[in-house]
Amino acid sequence: MLQRIVLCSWIVLPAALMGCEPSSPSTESAGTDAPGPTPSNSTSPVETAEASGDAVLGLERFEHDFGEIWDLEPQETTFGFENKGQGPLIIENVKASCGCTTPTLTKTTYQPGEKGTLEIAFAPKGNGRQTKTLTVRCNDPDRPVTILKISSTIKPFVKPEPLYLRYDEVGKGETKRLTLDLQCVDPNFEILDFGIRGTAARYFKVDQDPFLPNQLSVTFLGNAPWGPHYANVFVKTRGVLPSGTPVEKEVQCTASVTVLGSIRPSDTMFRVGATAPQKPFQKQITLTADKPFSILSANITGARRDGPTMSLNFAPASGDGNVWRVQLSGDPGDYLGALSALAVIETDLPDESQLKFRIAGMVRELGK
Repeated sequence: MLQRIVLCSWIVLPAALMGCEPSSPSTESAGTDAPGPTPSNSTSPVETAEASGDAVLGLERFEHDFGEIWDLEPQETTFGFENKGQGPLIIENVKASCGCTTPTLTKTTYQPGEKGTLEIAFAPKGNGRQTKTLTVRCNDPDRPVTILKISSTIKPFVKPEPLYLRYDEVGKGETKRLTLDLQCVDPNFEILDFGIRGTAARYFKVDQDPFLPNQLSVTFLGNAPWGPHYANVFVKTRGVLPSGTPVEKEVQCTASVTVLGSIRPSDTMFRVGATAPQKPFQKQITLTADKPFSILSANITGARRDGPTMSLNFAPASGDGNVWRVQLSGDPGDYLGALSALAVIETDLPDESQLKFRIAGMVRELGK
C-alpha cells in the first residue's frame, strides 16, 4: 500500500497550476530564484513579533522531504504558520515553481495570534531526486518573500527510454524510424494500449515489436509540411509493485521532428528565454536557400492580448536573395508569465510558401 498523508480539502488559491511547464502569470520556471527581495532560507520558525501594527509570518518549518516515492499517486503535506505580529497578516500570493505542485489556503487574511495552514499537493513525475519551490508573498515588512521547499526521490514504475524521441532534421518526404524501449520494475508487466496524440499525430505511426514486446517502433511518415512538429507517444501498462500491489500506469514521451526543404533556418523557433518586465527584447532567425527567394510577409498569431507587444521585420541579408533575416522585437511592459505565440512567414516558393516558427519564453522578475 502506498504511503499517503491524508489532509482536509481547502479553497484553492489562484496559484493552483496545471502541468509541469510554466503556463500562466502565476507560474515561475522550475529551479529559478524567486523575484523580489531576498528570501530567508532559515529552517527555524520566526518567534519574535516586530513593532506594533506590523504582521509577522511565523512558519513552523520551511522544508519537507517526502523521501522515496513512486510516481503513481499525489502526495500531500502542510506548512503551518501563525501571525506573530500585532497587525493583520495578508498572504498576497503563493506561486509554485512547477505545475506538478499545487498550493491551497483557507483564506488570505489572519489576525494577530491567528494560525493557518498552507496545504501542498504534489503529483510526482519523472525520476530521481527533485526539489520544488513555493514562493510566498505577504505583508510582513521583514519577510515579504519566503521560499518553501519540497523534495523527493521519485521511483518510476515504468520508464520509457529514451524520454524524448528526437528525429532531428529530415528532408521533405523522408521517413525515419526510432525505437522506444520500456523498462518496468515488474519484468512481467503488460502493455495494454499505445498510440500517439497531438496535432502532429497524423505524421507518426506506432507499432509493437512482435519479438520484443517491451519495445515500440515510432515511425515518422514523411507526410508533414515544412517546419517543426511535435506529438506525444502514450503507453498504458499494467503490472505489480514489489509489495504485490497491482498497478496500471500510463507513460508518455515526446516525439519531435523538423522537416526542411530548400529553405534552411538558423533556428526552428524564436527562443526568447527568460526576460524581465519593462525590458525590450530582440531575437533573429536567418533563412538560407540554394536559390533566390523573397519573403512576402511576416506576422504573429496566437499571442496573448494582455501579453507583450511583438512585431516581425525582415530584410535580405545577401545581394543574390538567397539569405534573409527575420527579426522579432518585443516589449513585455508590466506583463508577467509565459510568452507563447507563432510567427508565420510567407515566401514566394511554391512548396514552402508558409513557414511557421514558435515564439517561446518567460517574462519574470529576474533575481538580482
